Amino acid sequence: MPYFKVVCGVLIWAVINGFVVRGVSQNVSPTMLGAGMSIVGLLPLLFLVRWGSIVILPKKELLLLGLCSALNNSLFYTAIAIKDVSTIVLVHYFAAALAVLWAYKVPILHERPSAATIASVAIGLVGLLIMLGKNWLVWENWMIFALLSAFFYSWEIIYGRVAGKKRIPPVYSSFTKLFFQASLMPIVGMALGQSLIVPLSAWPAIAGAGILLVVSFWLVFSGLMGMTATHFSMLSYLDRIGAIAIGFLWWGEPITMPILIGGGLILAAEIPILLFRNKKEA
Repeated sequence: MPYFKVVCGVLIWAVINGFVVRGVSQNVSPTMLGAGMSIVGLLPLLFLVRWGSIVILPKKELLLLGLCSALNNSLFYTAIAIKDVSTIVLVHYFAAALAVLWAYKVPILHERPSAATIASVAIGLVGLLIMLGKNWLVWENWMIFALLSAFFYSWEIIYGRVAGKKRIPPVYSSFTKLFFQASLMPIVGMALGQSLIVPLSAWPAIAGAGILLVVSFWLVFSGLMGMTATHFSMLSYLDRIGAIAIGFLWWGEPITMPILIGGGLILAAEIPILLFRNKKEA
């Protein structure tokens, strides 16, 4: 069940990134788009959070989770607004390999990579490198933003798992992420010289994405209570594959042979995780 929840959650992210971020960011600054979605997502949680119990929650873990989430998505959405979604989501998902390293180093997790995890990381990285091709030779703003977002996303994965390890209810982890994104993304946007104006015509799409966002967070954080951070980092590749498919089918972005071969390897990278997970790992 945790794996099913995570897969559903990350596929919702594919829909949000492929349709909303790619489309609405043409008229709304990327950081304000993220802040708007977060504000909408916060509204239902205001009625679900038990405010009196907040004082007993682990503050440090939630603080770092929210901070990494806000920085990750600010940079990620900005990169998508500059470059095609297919390329950005690939660079962004080097976070998966980084998360495997951090998960072993963080004391509370200390998730020693299994043979299945190492195989998945290796296959996924080969697939990513094939798909990116010569893009690694081009060091422009979009590449810098995408790589930085990958770094912060890798730590977001770790602190999401720490929250699950400490049995923090998913509603509080979701609230934390959305609150920090709503608060900090406009500040990051101003630092990057982005506009803070959101046209009224953009709000229906933002509202729909915000509702999907809070549902996805609940699914992911619920799933993370029953699986390792390393497994989640590999399953989250599905988000990017889905976004690439949407870019091709909806936006007409080209699907080249390297993308087909690399994408096939990335999908194959999920197989060791799904087949060889066991109770000790999950």
